[in-house]
Amino acid sequence: MRMPPVMSPLLEPRAPSRQTICAWAGALIVGAAVARVGWAAWIAHAEPSAVRDPDTPGYLAPARALLDGGRFDITPTDPVPMFIRTPGYPAFLASILWLTDSEWAASVIQSILSLVAVVAVLWVGRRLVGVSTALVAGVVVALDPLQFAAAGTLLTESLTAVVLAAMVAVGAVVFSLREPAQVPPVAVFALGGLAAVATMVRPTFWFYPGVVVVLLVARLRRLPRRTLVARLSVFLLPVVVVVGGWQLRNHARVGSWQVSAVPSITLYCDNAAQVEANLSGESLGSVLDRFGCPFRDRPDTDCERQAGWSCWVPDPGAPGQGFDEMGREARAILLDHPVQTARVLGTGLVREIAGPGSDTVADYLDISPSPALTGGLFLWNAGLWGFAVLGAVVGLRSPQRAFWAFVVATVGYTLAVSAGAAAYARLRAPVVPLLALLAALGVRHCVRLLADRLASTSR
Repeated sequence: MRMPPVMSPLLEPRAPSRQTICAWAGALIVGAAVARVGWAAWIAHAEPSAVRDPDTPGYLAPARALLDGGRFDITPTDPVPMFIRTPGYPAFLASILWLTDSEWAASVIQSILSLVAVVAVLWVGRRLVGVSTALVAGVVVALDPLQFAAAGTLLTESLTAVVLAAMVAVGAVVFSLREPAQVPPVAVFALGGLAAVATMVRPTFWFYPGVVVVLLVARLRRLPRRTLVARLSVFLLPVVVVVGGWQLRNHARVGSWQVSAVPSITLYCDNAAQVEANLSGESLGSVLDRFGCPFRDRPDTDCERQAGWSCWVPDPGAPGQGFDEMGREARAILLDHPVQTARVLGTGLVREIAGPGSDTVADYLDISPSPALTGGLFLWNAGLWGFAVLGAVVGLRSPQRAFWAFVVATVGYTLAVSAGAAAYARLRAPVVPLLALLAALGVRHCVRLLADRLASTSR
């Protein structure tokens, strides 16, 4: 009787070791980082329009005003105080222009800085859920198409992603790695400082410290009341100094207590205008013209050629109060029509979450959108969200639920305040590092379930 041939042990297929997988993941992260920076350097030189947006002049002009005169004005030649933009991103650009005097260098340096988000999720993942899961999160952030596009585009998304990733790293110390009584005050202070920086980069984060205060109270509730109050005061100190100080500046220079005019503009020219168009059957362009919103106007002044629509002041005699009145009118329209308002905000949130981002990525790659690109981006985003939702469920049921609640709350807040008529996929780029952490947790859960099932069937 013939015996079946015996395969040599050297020829038997073997699963790659954990060290091999980690090495490949690390190489993938390094390769993606090099590609991200290299593409930003090339495209900013070969096709500068690919790294610019209609909003970009509104950041570059006040950045140059900071350099030339040390004042946050609309342009270097226009002494009107800048109120539409907050100083965070223009100050970042001004520091690069001061060092290099080159817009090209701004894209390159920003793309390098964007890698801090990769490092942050690697650190958090390694400390909380293990090296392999951390590498999964790092690979997702490094390869994500929206992160790739945001890294070199002169807009706030990439810097906001870095700030949020840094907040999550500090939040890991505050909400997980230390017992409540052992949380160092410097970590709580850093969390408040980063919340203030986030508000200075994107004014929609003005309410975010309130979310963190609620989470801190829940985390530190068993501490003595005096200690709890002290920790909350430490968190709020940089917020009050930085954000409150900026609001004092606005009140002194333009007569408004708002941190920025952007919330009023968004409410009036985006959301209220869309509600009005839906109700009246009038075209959105016609409503914008009737509302006096400047987005359809061609630049015809020196200020507009430098700063775009950021030169717009609805009431030159009252530069701050004009925007305040605009916000009041917008709120009145939205509150008078709650069903239409919910529809506008809801559809905007869906676009922000589910949109593939093909236009954003195609513009940055300097190519035309295609069905293949749209389909690939849609599948990537669907997979990311699918695993992230699973990871959120797993995290909120784990002993580290306080930290994962912090991550989920930050993602939810960021998406909610950006929802509206003008929302689209690009606006979710800041939360991609956080989604990557949640998705990596979901992937780990699936791998463990699969391993348990295979082990049970092999018995």
